[in-house]
Amino acid sequence: MFFRSILILSLLLTTSCLFSKKVTIKAKSNLKLKEVNFSDLDNWNEDDHIEALRAFSHSCRKFAKMNQNIVVAGQLGNITAGDFRDVCEIAEVLRNLGSKQTKNFFENWFRPFLVQGKNGNSQGIFTGYYEATLNGSKNKTEKYKYPVYSKPKNLLANEEYLTRAEIENGGLSNKKLEILYVDDKVDLFFAHIQGSMRVKMNDGREVRLSYAGRNNQPFIPIANNMLERKLIPRSKTNSAGVREWLKENPDEADDIMNINNAYTFFRVFDGEYVIGAQSVPLTANRSIAIDDEIIPYGSLLWVETKLKKSNGDQEDFNKLMVAQDTGSAINGSVRGDIFFGNGKEAEENAFYMASKGQYFILLPINIVEKMLAN
Repeated sequence: MFFRSILILSLLLTTSCLFSKKVTIKAKSNLKLKEVNFSDLDNWNEDDHIEALRAFSHSCRKFAKMNQNIVVAGQLGNITAGDFRDVCEIAEVLRNLGSKQTKNFFENWFRPFLVQGKNGNSQGIFTGYYEATLNGSKNKTEKYKYPVYSKPKNLLANEEYLTRAEIENGGLSNKKLEILYVDDKVDLFFAHIQGSMRVKMNDGREVRLSYAGRNNQPFIPIANNMLERKLIPRSKTNSAGVREWLKENPDEADDIMNINNAYTFFRVFDGEYVIGAQSVPLTANRSIAIDDEIIPYGSLLWVETKLKKSNGDQEDFNKLMVAQDTGSAINGSVRGDIFFGNGKEAEENAFYMASKGQYFILLPINIVEKMLAN
């Protein structure tokens, strides 16, 4: 292991190697991967590669605990957890090194590919999510009257359960599923979409809740319906605009929110981090939710999109991210939901984020060779 580490370090001190022949790979699910150079990635040299490596290391630890022969990327040609072993071992060695060595690691051990969907389209929609903060109480009161439910025991995988409207109309009442109660139904609705929340209790405690399951009903974006009914203009179809309308129209809010049949159940957890669908901690501005039926968990993605602000300004958002989560509204070859963490800035970024963009998948060289051989 010592000599292996020395070899790794020597390779990392060299500049990146360029593959003279660029390849295009046609994978499953209408996925097409077109190889590019690292110089084609906007602002690649300016990114914090160490921060990205730390996020990637969470996925590496997950791969290491798995059966090494288990397929983790069937979409790319039966790629196994063991296929990530070499790059993950190097990532572990790199933890205490500098940014130059980390950048060289990505450039020497990975090959970047532009992700294209059906008809070769590389453009998709990027949204954001965060860990919401709500106010709550253990007991139901006049102020705290909106329940947060734990997962029902009779909820079966892949079988449709009660709809949101049925649950809101008392479908789960008196079943001892209430974890706590919150004081804002609109904020709770969006917490269901985010999949996690912090609740500041009226007794001074803080309770963290994470995703425990969903009712297996279809996720229906309510913004589309609101736009069709001319309740909001197209410029207000982001989460911020929808939330604003719902809070200003409480008498109509229930009917609008119940258009979305999907409903999320929660569990209490004491961990330090929000846990994503890959069962790894999420990192703010580095973890991204993808369609896991197309993009495998643990994939490194170079994201190029725009970050929108509440004042209408926007700025480039070009970062190396890791596919570590998914969501019922995240569908398609080029579709990303960026995790922004918690707090006011994270909330603003998540609620105003709705931008076009593209991403590139960084594949380990050994995996590229395996894909080409197949």
